[in-house]
Amino acid sequence: MNIGRQWADRLRIWDEAFQKHYVLEKAPLSASFFTTMDRLSPDQAAQRSFSPANPGMKWGCKWEYGWFHATFTVPAAMEGKRLAAFLRFGEEMLVWVNGREAGAVDQKHGYITLTRSARAGETFDLYAECYAGHGVRREEAGIAAWDEITVPEPPECQVTVGTSFVGVWNETVFQAAMDYHTLYSLVKKLPEKSLRAMKIIDGLKKFTYIADFELPEPALTQSVAEAAKVLQPLLRCTNGSTAPEYSVFGQSHLDLAWLWPVEETMRKSARTYSNQLALMEEYPDYLFLMCEPPILEYLRRDYPDLYQRVMEKNGSFLPEGALWVEADTNIPSGESLIRQFVRGKRWFRENTNTESRLAWMPDTFGFSAALPQIMQKCGVPYFATQKLVRQDPECDPFPYNLFWWEGLDGSRVLSHLYKKNNANFDAGDLITRWEVDRIQQENIDGMIYPFGFGDGGGGPTREMLETARRCRDLEGAPRCRMESPVRYFERALENGVENTYCGELYLAWHRGTLTAQSETKRLIRKAEIALKQTEHALSRLMIDGRKIKPEWTVKLESLWHLLLFNQFHDIAPGTSIRRVHERAEQELLSVCDGCAALLSEMLGNGEAVYNPLGWDRLWHGQLLPAQGCAELTKAAGKTVVRKSCGGWELSNGRLTCKITPRGEVESVLWGGREFLRGTGNRLMMFRDVNNYYDAWEVGSITENVPVVLDEEVHSETYADAYGAGVKITRAVHQSAITQIIYLANDAVRLDFITDLDWHERHKLLKVAFPVNVYATEAIHEIQFGHVKRPAHRSRQHDRDQYEVCNHRYTALCDGAGGAAVLNDGKYGVSANGNEIRLTLMRAPLMPDMTADQGMHRFTYSFFPFDGAIEQSSVVREACELNEPPIPCAAMERCEPIFLSQSPNIVIETIKPADTLPDTLLVRAYEAMGMQTSAAFTVHPKVQKVTQTDMLEEHPVACDVRSVSFRAFEIKTFLLTLPKE
Repeated sequence: MNIGRQWADRLRIWDEAFQKHYVLEKAPLSASFFTTMDRLSPDQAAQRSFSPANPGMKWGCKWEYGWFHATFTVPAAMEGKRLAAFLRFGEEMLVWVNGREAGAVDQKHGYITLTRSARAGETFDLYAECYAGHGVRREEAGIAAWDEITVPEPPECQVTVGTSFVGVWNETVFQAAMDYHTLYSLVKKLPEKSLRAMKIIDGLKKFTYIADFELPEPALTQSVAEAAKVLQPLLRCTNGSTAPEYSVFGQSHLDLAWLWPVEETMRKSARTYSNQLALMEEYPDYLFLMCEPPILEYLRRDYPDLYQRVMEKNGSFLPEGALWVEADTNIPSGESLIRQFVRGKRWFRENTNTESRLAWMPDTFGFSAALPQIMQKCGVPYFATQKLVRQDPECDPFPYNLFWWEGLDGSRVLSHLYKKNNANFDAGDLITRWEVDRIQQENIDGMIYPFGFGDGGGGPTREMLETARRCRDLEGAPRCRMESPVRYFERALENGVENTYCGELYLAWHRGTLTAQSETKRLIRKAEIALKQTEHALSRLMIDGRKIKPEWTVKLESLWHLLLFNQFHDIAPGTSIRRVHERAEQELLSVCDGCAALLSEMLGNGEAVYNPLGWDRLWHGQLLPAQGCAELTKAAGKTVVRKSCGGWELSNGRLTCKITPRGEVESVLWGGREFLRGTGNRLMMFRDVNNYYDAWEVGSITENVPVVLDEEVHSETYADAYGAGVKITRAVHQSAITQIIYLANDAVRLDFITDLDWHERHKLLKVAFPVNVYATEAIHEIQFGHVKRPAHRSRQHDRDQYEVCNHRYTALCDGAGGAAVLNDGKYGVSANGNEIRLTLMRAPLMPDMTADQGMHRFTYSFFPFDGAIEQSSVVREACELNEPPIPCAAMERCEPIFLSQSPNIVIETIKPADTLPDTLLVRAYEAMGMQTSAAFTVHPKVQKVTQTDMLEEHPVACDVRSVSFRAFEIKTFLLTLPKE
């Protein structure tokens, strides 16, 4: 806006002047209060003893809530006026007016509208529940001194009470401000020499001549009203026929847990939805995205009246989102992701009578290539996020805003990337979104534009809605339709979409989320396995005709609820405050313990074990039948340990491994072939200092800053009844590690059973295995298959993937053979050249300075294989490392439930069906990327087998003698049993 310094300053200061004059008269508001840690209703709070809350008073220890009470009676002078309450009790509060949730006050929402037309003598009874806080809320750490406390405890009293008042709202000035700011923000983004810009600047100049903010009232308001008339012709100008068009709607991205605990999220939910209801009462055309069912469940439980009002506004709230929570998609298992969609879809259907068709995942840290297939088979054809547009600007930019996303198996979903989630609604920002933030230059004529404050909830403000009204078709800005984002996708389909992107949507950013809060991640893995085994055991009882207790199913449902919640995208990735992760780990432990108790009750206790896997397996030297039971007998040891060249040699007749005195592996021989080229089990530590997003990041520079690990190592032999190895004890910088390098009898993998006492700050620990192959791609397991990623740094896209996600294995191979590094709960990994480096631990300081400090136990393994990976047993070895057999009482005639005759078809899940009695659900997938015609063996009691989608709908007949699988395809079967 090249209009000279003086005019630029003048237009700016007029734009800033309006807010000082939104309130005409102020009536002081006296309040009383008490503090509590308990959750109370206003009726319960009213029974407590209140004390005066005078301005300047300090209150509020960590995690505390203050209840404030005030009353206001409208004086005759305020008759007919719009009144607003400005409450200065603290930073964030929910306000009840005359027993009804009226809205929230927070950093972005400064007041509550009491009435749009006051009546003299009318009394308003106000209660406010205000959060005191819990200290600093930071994401960045930068360089921290060795003894610096990055998350200090807050003072005993965190909050100072300010002066609260009820004010007469100056609607004339407010509306003029909306007019002026809309045009002012617009003209700053228009071509300077355009006629439209010239006209707007001329109108704004004339406005400043007329509007005199230095006059006393009522002359000031009269001058502003007169000046506003100048702007009306400019606001009535509309676009031509080719202006871009946005689908706009309100939203409030509310993290279920992050820099605040879950308990605070419950209250944030009420604050957010009370704000939106207040806006809807004044703006009937306003639409707000209703996503994440747990938020609505909090309202149903804790704020039933508010919940009822929300449900009655079903036309104004847009029930979309499809998932139960906005989950991480790197860490959860494939079955967990399916349950997120199934549970989310069913909640929307049962509670809002709608079919949610959009996977709304604005803030997730990358998107698995398994998602498109899961979405399609859950009836979710559309996907939207803003995260990939906001990735590290140094990295290769994502090429599209609107595209077909093609997943691992070829399934496609229509996808859209928009720039920002927690967006203001501003005419200038509308232009910036199109002219600057848009990636795609062809085959796109609009975008979605969600607006409203978020992360901590809150949502849009009245100012945003007023701006949205003015920008429906304002010349120079994109057109705006207030509508569901689904309409955007439907129009895109009508117009045709040309571009396709294949594979995962890798986020070149936040790579540290694959490792941070290692214990949370380990317990997610363990809880997933525990639930899988428990559901399998329940299915075993059903098919064997044994009595099923209804409470078992109820308990399983509640345990799944805990797991799915803790896969939220700021919990599973490890980016929340300490209290969040403490709660998550307690809940995940309760899932594991609850499943153990159920398994004991279902299968009994004895000397037998049950193998739920879909193949025969060796366990402690004994063959366990697929989906069968065997009594354990003591096996004779075969693994031999002997001294060799100052180190150790392990051999069991299959593998021969040489271990150095430092506990590193210098040779792994199998069938006469050497599978290492260099030293394996090589621990590597690096300084891990990031300026921003401390828990989130692993920088590309990190591996350039090694920490020398030359501490003394103690080694000794180790043996038990099932194998033998070498026990290593050593310091690792400020930490200590004890590791058993273990070769089981008859095993074809070398295990590293590790206890790590971790006490580092801003350090990253990896373990490296150089594989004796040449490969330009590494193979990484993800949900329901694997992806291939570059094992080189040839171009920017390759260099960006210096830290990636794996599930149970990463492998390098050359077609004639190779090796995989397996793990039982580690997700971050890198591969460059012939070396796999598994990331074991990080030590970020923000937002949790105690992250990962203390004891950890985990196992990783080195597994060599002959031939192509497609013919290897890597998936089975990875499963066996993660899934031990289930202890049980001996079972007679324990026939398999559902087995594949093709080794690349994996039976992932067997469980009771959700929607049909006397029916089992089986989930199977093709694991190696090969089209396959598979035959299945079915338990003789099964009366019928049908194929279905993941919602257990639209069943079709199935011939189990020949079932066609696409590469990486997931299939869901229903097994009908005899009625009880």
